Amino acid sequence: MGLLDRFFGSPRDRFAAEALRIARRAPGIVRAAYDAEKFAVAAWRDGSGSPVWIYLANVFAETQDARPADRAARLTQLVRIILTPHDDESWDEVRTRLRPVLRPDTFGQAGPMGMVPPLSRAALPHLRELVVVDRPESMAYVTPPRLEEWGVSADDVFAAARQNLAELAEQSLRQHWPDGNAMVRMVDSGDGYFTSLLLAPGWLAGVSERMGEPVVAFVPDVNTVLLCPADGGAATALHTIVESEFGEAARSISPVGYIAGDGGRVVPYAPPPGHPAHPAAQRARVLLTVTQYRSQTEWLSAQYAEHGIDVYVGGLLAAAGADEPPFTVASWGDGIESLLPEADFIAFAGPDGVWGRVPWDAVARLVPLAPEPLLTPARYRVGGWPAPDVMQQLRAYAVD
Repeated sequence: MGLLDRFFGSPRDRFAAEALRIARRAPGIVRAAYDAEKFAVAAWRDGSGSPVWIYLANVFAETQDARPADRAARLTQLVRIILTPHDDESWDEVRTRLRPVLRPDTFGQAGPMGMVPPLSRAALPHLRELVVVDRPESMAYVTPPRLEEWGVSADDVFAAARQNLAELAEQSLRQHWPDGNAMVRMVDSGDGYFTSLLLAPGWLAGVSERMGEPVVAFVPDVNTVLLCPADGGAATALHTIVESEFGEAARSISPVGYIAGDGGRVVPYAPPPGHPAHPAAQRARVLLTVTQYRSQTEWLSAQYAEHGIDVYVGGLLAAAGADEPPFTVASWGDGIESLLPEADFIAFAGPDGVWGRVPWDAVARLVPLAPEPLLTPARYRVGGWPAPDVMQQLRAYAVD
């Protein structure tokens, strides 16, 4: 700890203190408090019994290298945007400004227990589709309470957002596109919704048609789309670049590549064994899966400990054998109530040691597993091992 930290707190604490000062001065705010564990400021509006949470992790990471004045301006803008109420907006006023956005599974879930997460639905493995209201200087995520205020259903909101996105996709496809040997980087300035284009039916298929061959799309962070030919070595090389950008991004999305499948539907890029890009694609799939489960494990474990819930939140591990691409493994302990993540393989841990790997398909077929409600990515509550006859069958499927 440096001298500055000793007397004035860590950089995070000083950043939070500045956010707290700004929040307390905001119009209509009667009280504000800092939660160091959540690295967030809670602010109460006049007449409201529940706070508005301002989570600071992303803006702190994004402004670490900024000048003090620029950092303060960015923080002031964030607090002002979040604390400015827009509850008086009617459905007719917001409908044309709705946009779908692509985010990781755990986005918006790591708040305090009982917090209402944004409206979302499954989009791709470990990715979800959310909806925002596009404003001149910001975007606001749509939450379930807004549906009642607007008098519409979730389907209405998603349909309107997709309709608005279709217009952006058509504009994109009308642009000049290079031939299939090129690699394209699309960088969003904040209002282009480039990464959302993967949610537009037919957009990626249309890009492939214009470039003359199947194209793989990568979205390492919320502002970047990378495109390259699916065949040849470009996809293999680009996986390495994307993994680095994904790991360094303050607001990451995915290291996985995506391609237009049957009917133009976007699916993960999964070349078969023997293809030059197969190991890299498998590594990207495992990285995304492990990253999402790690975030969920940390949040759930902290919440359960805080509220005295005696359930073990099982972790997900990445592994690789000799001459095989990476895979995921989760451990099922005998006699321990736990939340088991979905993995490529399950290892069984008991008094006599650990044995496995049993493929997930075999476990799910032989054991009646039900997903725990409201958890994404999926987890399954388990206790003791299955009956001895089932365990014997599972042993027969173990690959080592």
